[in-house]
Amino acid sequence: MKKLLFLFATALTLSNCSKDEKKADCGCDSEIRRTIPESMNLIGQISYKKQLDPNDNYYNDKFWIGYSEPNCINCSHKMIVCNEEILNEQILNLKTNGQTLNVKFSGYLKEICKKKIDAADVTYENIVITKIEVQ
Repeated sequence: MKKLLFLFATALTLSNCSKDEKKADCGCDSEIRRTIPESMNLIGQISYKKQLDPNDNYYNDKFWIGYSEPNCINCSHKMIVCNEEILNEQILNLKTNGQTLNVKFSGYLKEICKKKIDAADVTYENIVITKIEVQ
């Protein structure tokens, strides 16, 4: 019986390895579009977005990082955090206190699934954070 279970488990493992897994076109599991390296030393604001307006169903109950480019008044980047498990307790407390924190961050930018039409200089993306520090 043990031998049969071993063979079954081995066959299952091998069949999973041979699958040609296709990456999603959008979302946290999609291809990396751009990388924000640590060396860029970007500082943005992180907050937790709750649904306050009944008509607003755009990525609620998620952490967002906002970053404005210093030499462009209207250039704003809004990033929805994919990997909340990397966030420390101070940042996680934003879920209940409604505040924002300045953070230095780096990570991988990915395509969002729900497109939003906004000003030409505003981008919306998912981010898989590689490093984040409260400033």
